[in-house]
Amino acid sequence: MNLQRYENKVALITGCGGMGRAVALRLLEEAGRVILVDYSQESLSKQKEEFENLGYGEKVLLLQADVRDLQDCCAVVQEGIAHFGKIDVLIPTAGILRHHPIDELTEEDWKDVIDINLTGTYHSVRAVVNHMKDRRYGRIVLISSVGGRTGRPGVGVNYAAAKGGVVGMTQLLGYELGPWNITVNCVAPGPIGGRMFESLPEEKQARLLEGIRLGRIGNFDDVAAAVAYLGSDDASWTTGEVLDVNGGLQY
Repeated sequence: MNLQRYENKVALITGCGGMGRAVALRLLEEAGRVILVDYSQESLSKQKEEFENLGYGEKVLLLQADVRDLQDCCAVVQEGIAHFGKIDVLIPTAGILRHHPIDELTEEDWKDVIDINLTGTYHSVRAVVNHMKDRRYGRIVLISSVGGRTGRPGVGVNYAAAKGGVVGMTQLLGYELGPWNITVNCVAPGPIGGRMFESLPEEKQARLLEGIRLGRIGNFDDVAAAVAYLGSDDASWTTGEVLDVNGGLQY
């Protein structure tokens, strides 16, 4: 890859699972530096080894934090600024799946998905926004889902509510933060192959895949490419927008 859109840029990414890892690698390939945050120290250690093997060791800071805790998020931002001097881009990918019909959904299923997928996104933005305002520069790319855009079969109401909330957050913050040269956009993926998707029963996987016109399930690199565009200055006059990356799902 010969793009250098992230040269001299620092990105904070929450979640080092499949999507967070893919986004981090894409930005590193484009000459960026990355602060990667996850709840699991085991996952962080695994990623640290991979980044070091690829020669990115000095360009990555890995930190343990819980996005459900605002103070954790604020501490991560301060540590990231102390290490790299600034944060230019925020990409909160941390999320979980708990897809069940509403009459089978537990209170724990509802709360966990809302707390991580929606409140965790809010905490991540809240923690970094003053720094971006002070610098009069920021690129925020949130992660929604086709499940937050349409009544998709197999999607839990908890997940739909959280990801629909992320769309609303994108549109509101794009308007609110524009005067500080902070753009806020969102990628809404369709079904993506990976650990979370593969953990679902086969019948639920099949229902989620219905209607993909391009004939294949998405992968994390598809999402990372869209995120890299919206987080770069190529998208400097785009804000409050949702980019669907879904293989042609129209319902």
